[in-house]
Amino acid sequence: MTLLVKNERDIVRQNIDFHLNCGVDHVIAIDNASSDGTRDILSEFERAGVATIVDEPGQDYAQSKWMTQAAFMAAERFSADWILSNDADEFWWCPSGHIKDELIDVEAHKLVCRRHNMVCAYDSPVEVPWHRRLIYTVKNPPPVPCVGDIYSDPLPMPYFYLSLPSKIMVRTDGLKCIRQGNHNADFDVAATARNSKIQIYHFPVRSPETFRQKVTQGAEAYARNKELPELAGWHWRRWYRMMSEQGQQAALADALPSTERLAEDLRQGRVIENRLLCDLLDQGATAHGVSGKQV
Repeated sequence: MTLLVKNERDIVRQNIDFHLNCGVDHVIAIDNASSDGTRDILSEFERAGVATIVDEPGQDYAQSKWMTQAAFMAAERFSADWILSNDADEFWWCPSGHIKDELIDVEAHKLVCRRHNMVCAYDSPVEVPWHRRLIYTVKNPPPVPCVGDIYSDPLPMPYFYLSLPSKIMVRTDGLKCIRQGNHNADFDVAATARNSKIQIYHFPVRSPETFRQKVTQGAEAYARNKELPELAGWHWRRWYRMMSEQGQQAALADALPSTERLAEDLRQGRVIENRLLCDLLDQGATAHGVSGKQV
């Protein structure tokens, strides 16, 4: 697993523990100049021999370049057959409990994994741990609408009610490039893809503080990267301006439902409760598997 992190102290330990327990053999953690103690946590895993830290001080969010380099390192130094390119707020879950079970007899170059936003109300109390609050997800999330003005056009619903593009696991053989966002990859041959049973649970807003930090880091990094299109990371840019002009509460209300709306959406069946990851993170995932593939 390659993992790009920046100031993720509240979640990075759970993320790495979870994926090591679910079949990942080694973690290449790209620390993008964290200042909150994240790197100290990564160092614990490095000392245990299950992680390798790559320090990346760049402040332009050149994600494609960094993740591609980490993927090549995984293949060359650790003989990885497959790469899972991850973010600290995403947990890749396989129904069998072990990611490698999905790699048996796979001939495709890419496994397409569906993502689910896990949300709570933006005005709910934060005393409860994040994984016990973020237990709601939209049953049939609609696609992201066309947004003319990313700063002022209203959204039809909270942003994290909208569907997410899938992400992929990739075979290292023939890999040329992991694309920005980890949604696709290029190969030196005609690559094939297959839908996977692996589901990705995304926990984007764990507290008002982490939301403010993520928006600020993301928007400022995208502004510095002149190679990406203007709409790349548009939601971060949108919320950054909202926070500057209207305050953080306005940005949170654009991203998440209110307590009142969440209750109504649950009553109408538009939103459902899903405690799968909550229970797994409380109990600890148990590793088992039958594949000898290196991930």
